[in-house]
Amino acid sequence: MDRFGGDATRAAVAEIVELGRDRRSWIVFCISVEHARAVRDELRAHGITAETVTGETRGPERDRWLRAYRAGQVRALTSVGVLTTGFDAPATDLIAMLRPTASTGLYIQMAGRGMRTAPGKDDCLVLDFAGNVMRHGPVDAIAMPEAKKDGTGLPGEPPAKVCPGCDAIVPISARECPDCGHVFPPPEPKIEATATTEAIMVLTARDEWEEVRDVDCRRHRKAGAPDSLRVDYLVGAKVVSEWVCVEHAGYAREKAVAWWLQRGTGCPPDTVDEALARVAELSRPSEAVLVREGKYQRIKRVRFAPPAERAA
Repeated sequence: MDRFGGDATRAAVAEIVELGRDRRSWIVFCISVEHARAVRDELRAHGITAETVTGETRGPERDRWLRAYRAGQVRALTSVGVLTTGFDAPATDLIAMLRPTASTGLYIQMAGRGMRTAPGKDDCLVLDFAGNVMRHGPVDAIAMPEAKKDGTGLPGEPPAKVCPGCDAIVPISARECPDCGHVFPPPEPKIEATATTEAIMVLTARDEWEEVRDVDCRRHRKAGAPDSLRVDYLVGAKVVSEWVCVEHAGYAREKAVAWWLQRGTGCPPDTVDEALARVAELSRPSEAVLVREGKYQRIKRVRFAPPAERAA
């Protein structure tokens, strides 16, 4: 891991895990195959189901991981070079850029993987650890360069570098000099420990926070499925419910664990009985954002009063 940013990369992955705790489908763009695998392993160390898809991944294996990702069985994909075009997963609600790019087109493609709409999806969180937003600007304010007057393509020379072995000018992507055989070292990612706060889009919707007046927890039973913890919020004059699937597996369990860790103390419960017995450990949200889905509303996110205010 040290080759790929050391502490900065570990800190970046920790921030992805923290900020993505309520998000279902993550794509992390990396600088190389080795980097993608290292980031995958770091995500797994945090308890996140993650796989790597690169140009080296065989077709059947790649198809298997992509199907699992779309089905919610794999929460995170780390990738280099293959998920920017020709890949459609509308439920993707978190994009992490752990690779810099000088290409405006590639930047738009990376961000665009999360900009499709899907049922139950409100938005996509884009975490840029590589300075791409500062470099290119908000994706909805980019003016692509026009083609040359003679119609031969975009203006400007293709990026190149100088071989230290023979001074030949070679394409920036070359790994070996065609003249002298010099092998260029793999690129080192230059990433920050925290994501930028620059806006990925010019137009961003503002959340409307409403007071949470009360919270009630009870058991919920559904035929053919494990029991879950039903949480009813009194928001203003409305009662809005969510279901915490502590006895489920896969993504539902991961989300339940994240839900408990955000509000409670100690290890998350394994059963509804245990959760109900420990309800007193939970902090009650002070405010919530609601979103409408058909006839109903659901909790989009919550926040808590500062400790001093809670004590008062």
